[in-house]
Amino acid sequence: MILLYWIVVPFLQDRIGVGYYTWRGDVPDFEPMALLFVMTHFLGILAGFQFKRISLSHKEIPELGFSFVGVAFILALLVALMAFVGFDTIILPRVEQEAGEAQNYVILLRNIAKILPAFLVAYFILEADNELKKNARFAIFILLASCLLIVSNPVNTSRFLSLFGLFVVILTYSIKSSRLNVLAWLLAFAPAYAISLLGITSAMRSGIQKIDLTRAFQSLQSLEFSSYSIFLDALKLDSFSQGNYLFSHLFIVVPRAIWPGKAESIGIYTAERSGYVYNNVGLNSFFNSYADYGFFGLFLFSMLFGILAKNLNPASELASFRNRRFMYGVLFTGMTPMFFRGDLSTAMLALYPAILVYEAIRFSTRFRLMSGVR
Repeated sequence: MILLYWIVVPFLQDRIGVGYYTWRGDVPDFEPMALLFVMTHFLGILAGFQFKRISLSHKEIPELGFSFVGVAFILALLVALMAFVGFDTIILPRVEQEAGEAQNYVILLRNIAKILPAFLVAYFILEADNELKKNARFAIFILLASCLLIVSNPVNTSRFLSLFGLFVVILTYSIKSSRLNVLAWLLAFAPAYAISLLGITSAMRSGIQKIDLTRAFQSLQSLEFSSYSIFLDALKLDSFSQGNYLFSHLFIVVPRAIWPGKAESIGIYTAERSGYVYNNVGLNSFFNSYADYGFFGLFLFSMLFGILAKNLNPASELASFRNRRFMYGVLFTGMTPMFFRGDLSTAMLALYPAILVYEAIRFSTRFRLMSGVR
């Protein structure tokens, strides 16, 4: 993700120009302060990887079989959530949904609904072999996959959230079927095709009928690919209007009525003072620790990220939906692009729903009316 957004995209933008400034058409220069930030960030992650993995007591993970009643309950919950947040979130393209500022709790519930289908498909991949006949597996897969495509796709859902769901499914299948080598090759060549994929999914926000290569290419000049510029512009600011950005965004779900001093978006503050055509932009999630505590805070927060990355490695765990360490590893790996690309508050408003969704499905699928279909 860093390679794509901070090297490949700026290289292209330096040649084609950008359209997200009101007073200039090129990207800022990469100055020594930016190099120091990047070095501190990666050294922190590397330091985190030096810690030993935390060993937990190994309890035997029970094989409960596929739960029809659990899946049915979760699907009913999905319908109820969609009814609450509005079916427009699956009927209309993204640009037609953004008519106003949604409350954080609405975003939270909407993200829960968007993430639910992906984890249901992951549950199916991991548990459908237990006691299900081939015809039953095929029918259930078609139902759950269709639900995923309808509820969460790049047309009606933010691209990183919809791609997160797809990545959860692909990673789960790759580990379950022992095809990680295929996934590794796909990731190795990701920068080569991701630039086109992200451009196309960005253009899809206006609807499938408006997708074309010209629009996809032009998105490279838009705010969708301003991560590198907003980072450099933020480093140039002498100070920030508020403090406590890190914890305010880590605990973004706490209502402002309870926490009146909760900080606003640091990306918006930077955009307003740097001449952006629109101020709702995302700043690298690790920048919050730097804004509050300088390079020391950046190093510690990056080190914590490295510790989590080492401990939450799904490839080294038993591939079972009931195995929390495995599923949290899948979740963490899928969320990593959000942390590197966008605002910390946005990432947390996706992380919390993903945790809630997994725990809800894990709990619900403990129950069954029958042991399975033979």
